[in-house]
Amino acid sequence: MADASTAELFPGEGTMATICRAHDWGQTALGSVQGWPAALRIAGSLVVASPLPAVLLWGDDLLQLYSDGYLPLLGTRHPLSLGQPVRETWPDAWRGAAPTYERVRAGESVVVPQALRRIRSGTGTADAWFTEAYSPVRDEAGVVCGVLVTMFDTTPQVLAQRRAETATRAKADFLTVMSHELRTPLNAIGGYAELLELGVRGPITSGQRDDLSRIQQSQQQLLGVINAVLSYAKVEAGLLHYAVEDVPMDELLARCVALVAGDVRERRLVLEYQSCITRLAARADGEKVQQIVLNLLSNAIKFTEPGGHVTLDCAAEEDKRLIVRVTDTGCGIVAGDLECVFQPFVQVDAKMTRAYEGTGLGLAISREMARGMGGDLTVTSTAGEGSTFTLTLACGRHESVADSPGKREGESR
Repeated sequence: MADASTAELFPGEGTMATICRAHDWGQTALGSVQGWPAALRIAGSLVVASPLPAVLLWGDDLLQLYSDGYLPLLGTRHPLSLGQPVRETWPDAWRGAAPTYERVRAGESVVVPQALRRIRSGTGTADAWFTEAYSPVRDEAGVVCGVLVTMFDTTPQVLAQRRAETATRAKADFLTVMSHELRTPLNAIGGYAELLELGVRGPITSGQRDDLSRIQQSQQQLLGVINAVLSYAKVEAGLLHYAVEDVPMDELLARCVALVAGDVRERRLVLEYQSCITRLAARADGEKVQQIVLNLLSNAIKFTEPGGHVTLDCAAEEDKRLIVRVTDTGCGIVAGDLECVFQPFVQVDAKMTRAYEGTGLGLAISREMARGMGGDLTVTSTAGEGSTFTLTLACGRHESVADSPGKREGESR
């Protein structure tokens, strides 16, 4: 029968409380409960009463005292582990765990996320994942005399994350196959329309030429939608790869201006590119930077009424960051919707979806690509006055030039 001291230290009806009251502690290296120091009595009582998997490792030999929640991890090692050194209970894992225990005994707290453990489940065993918190236990003088390990079961979250990742990759694979299957007939439609337009099958009327032009425009629009959905699926699945190098920004931005010149002319806008004093370079993937800038310019052109202005400029901040800004005098965005524009399949005003073509994926893809290169994409805007989208990238190596900053007008209204 437990003495009064042991009964007071381990109250309750739990499995470990009952065992600890009846245990002959004098036969272990911990010694009789009456001789335990105050720090061991307090920490031991808290651990045995813990509803979580927890284990107290005491002294130089890291002698074990644990809770009910820790029993599934011990399996057949219990009850022989009680009061015994942890290295004897877990000889195979000891070498990998010893450095962590040494850090904690030196006074450091350590967290180990998603630690894979084998637990007893029913009649068999199963894998489980835990976030493990290792904390030093100090005596009245502040000396570390033990290690407290508290474990939080994260198995449901880990399994849910893995299922989500599997589903995302399956979706990306499906969209890749579907995009290929859709591209093939769409390219055929465009090719045959072009042949008809060239008169290969005979002369065509002006009305037929107009119809063929509409067919080609629709084909290009559908290809754009397919490419956007496929790009977002790759981003979401983490399948995008970045070829990071020093990218000369003046050349890249000038090329972007040239590529949107036709849209600027059609919309009767003024596009101004303000080149920089120095030949700036970004440490990034040039193809993806161009895709981001073209998307920003296309959006600015799309949402700016005829007669408006779009400005593209580039500058360095403290030789650490490179800033690319696209500013327009378009319809703008209300403050509460600024972050919504970066959500997939979102256009902040339902009326815009009808008035302007697009999947609502461009900005979501652009921000993810910017962040994938270690940068970011942000926006400031005033409703009714216009918006400024800012792409931030790391600076690469650049070469100073003596030329003064120039201005290139893409198109005038």
